[in-house]
Amino acid sequence: MRGFRANYEKFQAAGAEIIEISCDSLAVQKAWTASMNDDDLPDGVPFPVASDFWPHGKVSRAYDVFNDERGNSRRSVFIIDAEGIIRWSNVYTDSIPASGEILHEIEQL
Repeated sequence: MRGFRANYEKFQAAGAEIIEISCDSLAVQKAWTASMNDDDLPDGVPFPVASDFWPHGKVSRAYDVFNDERGNSRRSVFIIDAEGIIRWSNVYTDSIPASGEILHEIEQL
């Protein structure tokens, strides 16, 4: 997520908004957000962080990325246009790719 934080203005310039969603509770997300403050990016996370904790995984299930065995969502990225249509998506087995790759996909639309 560090790359998304560092390049947030580039995403905004491309007309995109980043929303991070996880199945963690609000308390866990608040602690994670606070831990993101550092010397290079002192403002923490500049984009919304949403909780899919209760009802547990409702949003993740709607996007078919909830992992029932682990009780969390699979790492994934969705590019959704202003009309709410998914224009691009990918589910990752390891980690989310570099923010530049996602920005490139946005610019191709």
